[in-house]
Amino acid sequence: MDYNNKNNIAVQRDYKVVKANEIVQKARYDLNITELKAFAYILSKIKPNDKEGIEYVISVKEYCQVCGIDYKNGGNYQYIKSTLKGLRDKSFWLVDETGKESTVGWLGKVRLDKGSGKITVKLDEDIQKYVIGIFDNYTQYSLLSTLPMKSSYSFRIYELLKSYAFVKSHTFDIDDLKSKLGANNYVNFKDFRKKVIEVAVREINEFTDLEVEWQPITKGKKVLQVKFDIKQRDTWGQLEASFRANNQIEGQISMFDYEYYNK
Repeated sequence: MDYNNKNNIAVQRDYKVVKANEIVQKARYDLNITELKAFAYILSKIKPNDKEGIEYVISVKEYCQVCGIDYKNGGNYQYIKSTLKGLRDKSFWLVDETGKESTVGWLGKVRLDKGSGKITVKLDEDIQKYVIGIFDNYTQYSLLSTLPMKSSYSFRIYELLKSYAFVKSHTFDIDDLKSKLGANNYVNFKDFRKKVIEVAVREINEFTDLEVEWQPITKGKKVLQVKFDIKQRDTWGQLEASFRANNQIEGQISMFDYEYYNK
């Protein structure tokens, strides 16, 4: 990859993902990590003045390079097809201000042209108002922060904490947090802590613009809530996290890998 192309990929990884707080904080869904990254990549293509109904044309090669997928692998086309079909086929529940629940889809239409290496994507009509033309009450983060993550729970917890970063802490009822993450299968808190919270905190602290700590809030022996303390990194801290994130995407070992696989 030549210098100009490397620079272009670095620029695209720093594109911003913007979502209305309503969808970040209230939606309950269980996309896998590949689907979460793909949707974030699509959202990073949205420009501030875009209007609802717009279609986005994506290069398969650029998508692979930005997301750290081996473009030369013969299976990448099928891999992308499967990921985007998963997004097209799924929907989620969203609670509105009146307490009513509605289903919302992710993608309305996807067209792939293998010959040109282009993907044309249109967002589901119900989700567009939450991600296009958003100028207040929104959460914004760099695409790069999420690309090296291996856990879907890390991705979702990062989004949630990012939406509350301005107040520097947030406490979740444990059952509500599990519901938001699609992690209701973790009945035992010990498992939820080890497989969800601890992994998420490691990845967030390793790769993102946030530093977080957490603690359980108990009544007797029962854990009822989880409190997260949230600190925004300074400029130098963000540069270091970005360096680690890029290294991870390019396949180099990160401190998270070292600690996680050697503990």
